[in-house]
Amino acid sequence: MKRLIKTVTFDLHKSMFRKTYLFQCVLIACVCMISQVDILRNMYMGFSMQGYDLIGVYNFIIHYDRFKILLLVIVASVYSGSFCREYHSNSLRYILQRSGIKFYVLSKYISILVSGLTAYIAGLICALMIWRTKIPFVEPGMAFFGTDQYFSFESLTPREHPFLWLTATAVLSALSMLLLCCAGFYISLYLKDIFIIICMPAVLYFCFTGLSSLFPELFFLPSYGNNVALISGHMWLNYGYKVCVSIREAFV
Repeated sequence: MKRLIKTVTFDLHKSMFRKTYLFQCVLIACVCMISQVDILRNMYMGFSMQGYDLIGVYNFIIHYDRFKILLLVIVASVYSGSFCREYHSNSLRYILQRSGIKFYVLSKYISILVSGLTAYIAGLICALMIWRTKIPFVEPGMAFFGTDQYFSFESLTPREHPFLWLTATAVLSALSMLLLCCAGFYISLYLKDIFIIICMPAVLYFCFTGLSSLFPELFFLPSYGNNVALISGHMWLNYGYKVCVSIREAFV
């Protein structure tokens, strides 16, 4: 266990304590903002912002955003290509001798999840803070989106519990992307090109989304990153199911 903790600490330090990590967080914030270009135009041209709030904007992003593939590339660049870097730098042999193959792979998965989740949340917070200067966090009198757009959260309405709703939704969205990033790391064991590995989650997302659309919604990949109900039951049952599936598939 001590060896695993040391290996995870080493990987987290490599993935998060570097200048490019901060740059990646900023890129995530920029992509989130650019995806809502109409709001940016209204903000900086002094047009009316009536009809918008942060909860509605983020709900729109996770359900209809066309920039998710770009977000996947940025999140994957955080640490999914670490094996390729270590392989080409000839340091892999020494790292494996110190940690062992089992702990090495497990540490990579944990580090990809933690560093990627942190980067996504940090970038999202930056974007929300900028939007917050012009848009209210939640506007109870507005109906920017209907209840049918957050089925599984019917008992956690964003107007009544905005912070909890936003946190729960952001974690779901990030985990669904990190699942593909972990798959990209697995593929890197066979393909040693770091640029292919960074783009691989976006390719997998495109392929799996197209294939899974032919099956019931329970197997539809994007449903695991938003609030659509997949199984009948309580809201937290749906949420727990999605989280467990994302984490389990990441480590399989």
